[in-house]
Amino acid sequence: KIRDSGCRMVFTGAESGSDWVLQQMSKHLTTAQTLELAERSKRWGIIPEFSFILGNPNDPERDIRETIAFIRRLKTINPDCEIIIYHYTPTPQRNKSYGGIDGRFEFPETLEEWTSAEWYHFSVRTDPRTPWLKSRWKRQIDDFETVMKARYPTIQDRKITPSLRKALQMLSDWRYRFRVYTHPLELKLALRLISYRDPKMQSL
Repeated sequence: KIRDSGCRMVFTGAESGSDWVLQQMSKHLTTAQTLELAERSKRWGIIPEFSFILGNPNDPERDIRETIAFIRRLKTINPDCEIIIYHYTPTPQRNKSYGGIDGRFEFPETLEEWTSAEWYHFSVRTDPRTPWLKSRWKRQIDDFETVMKARYPTIQDRKITPSLRKALQMLSDWRYRFRVYTHPLELKLALRLISYRDPKMQSL
């Protein structure tokens, strides 16, 4: 009934590929349920869009490693699923903050600070600059995202023709196949040349 009503895409906050992270977040969701949603949506012709937050402050390296592996499982089950990736960005709380970040991270205290360039990038999750997310882990997230976007171009960029989609996939296939994510300069250039429409910044 959902499909016949005209639904073509459903957004879901999958958040993490690790059950221990989902439990800490009180997400009331399991990775098995996300995998099932990917399979069932494929069966009924509805594209799932999953968002993930990588770099949990309790164990960022493990969270990144396990979530990247989980995203690859999702793509195996349903290659058409859309993936949105964010760096973990803490949210101000009235009481104790999630993830044990109190004393490790301070939020702005004035409106002027919140509107500065540094905190703008924090609020839109492009570069939160959290102390527990080392630069090499951040690059790992960003490089994997670049390879994945080229290997599985979004359907939300309507200027990507079938031939252009195939070219991007051929260019990135060896990287994705052999898990060589580091320094994907040729893919960054290709995505920039076609003015890739990133659903994270410009969704339909």
